[in-house]
Amino acid sequence: MNDKIRGPYAPQQQVIAPGMPGQRPPKGWVPPLSAVLNLIGVYDTESGYWVGLPIEALTEALLVAESLHTEDRIDERNKIELTVPSGTDVDVVKTKEYEIPAGEVWYINRFGLTTPLEVLGNVRISKFPKVDTTEKAYLADNQAVNSSVNYDLGAAGQLGADLRLVGGDKIIVVGKVNPTAATTADRVVTLNLYGRKARRLV
Repeated sequence: MNDKIRGPYAPQQQVIAPGMPGQRPPKGWVPPLSAVLNLIGVYDTESGYWVGLPIEALTEALLVAESLHTEDRIDERNKIELTVPSGTDVDVVKTKEYEIPAGEVWYINRFGLTTPLEVLGNVRISKFPKVDTTEKAYLADNQAVNSSVNYDLGAAGQLGADLRLVGGDKIIVVGKVNPTAATTADRVVTLNLYGRKARRLV
């Protein structure tokens, strides 16, 4: 093409340096920071120095963004039911486990736990610290038999915030036969979950 009619436009084919958009740098390559990368820093008031942005600050920002994005509702349709068979002996503990699907993140803001006659109830959360190698129970004391209680997780005395669960985390419904007599019929412990599913960013 004649240079006179090419005009001021740059050629479409340009040499792209490693680390630039559209080019994968060689493994182990570190760019010259002043030429290719613009550092993001924060001022450390304790040391008096500028330091690189801590990864924790980025993580916190992503968690805030994640919590504001809703992809689905969690409600009674996501309930977990545990059946304790008739004739189950006193103090026997039965459990039913639900695992959060891979790639999902759930924000749970309320538990609704219903216990039947003869069976105490509780909920264990796999991401909580274990107690004697067992998932820690949400309630310090089992919920009484024949009762229905809503637990507002964001309230004072509860978690104070939504419970964030990601793929692989487990919710375990627990039923314990009361210490006075075996069950005289099949008994069902029901856990209703309330909250939302979000797009996982962290």
